[in-house]
Amino acid sequence: MLTIQLAIWNANGLSKHKNELQAFLRDQNIDIMLISETHFTKKNYIKFNRYNVYHTMHPDGTAHGGSAIVIKNNIKHHVINEYRTEKIQATTVVMEWSGPLTISAVYCPPKHATKQDEFEQYLKILGNRFIAGGDFNAKHPQWGSRLISPKGRELWEAMKHLNLEPMSTGEPTYWSTDRQKKNTRCH
Repeated sequence: MLTIQLAIWNANGLSKHKNELQAFLRDQNIDIMLISETHFTKKNYIKFNRYNVYHTMHPDGTAHGGSAIVIKNNIKHHVINEYRTEKIQATTVVMEWSGPLTISAVYCPPKHATKQDEFEQYLKILGNRFIAGGDFNAKHPQWGSRLISPKGRELWEAMKHLNLEPMSTGEPTYWSTDRQKKNTRCH
């Protein structure tokens, strides 16, 4: 069976981290990278040797939000239509891995109160076999947070309704650089 090295990263502006990402892809031998908060516009994007880069901008076209997938060009895949709303921006490819497997990079801006039906609408387009990773800005103990945010509750209800299972190490996914704040597990 083919092994895939997959990584997820919130870039908070990908263009300014291009060299860092290029070194990480090389050093860790990453096959597929799911990236949130790319901040791409029609005028800025990135390319890497031996990789295809697909991205979805924020619907207003300005430099915030967005998602991207960086995938080795020797992996058989095809991109499917981007999912682009104010509340959810997702870039999605389908690859061949013991049958079709959908891979989606997602970003959900924190300011929006995304509801269960909105999460369900996005998740349903991914089909029966998928991995969706990124920054949902949704806290819930089911994926390692010590708190439950309203958005986390809505995402968990959508996942339960669709009979989906979260995958998580249970480790914190965010460490605040502000020493005044408690570091919390969030997703």
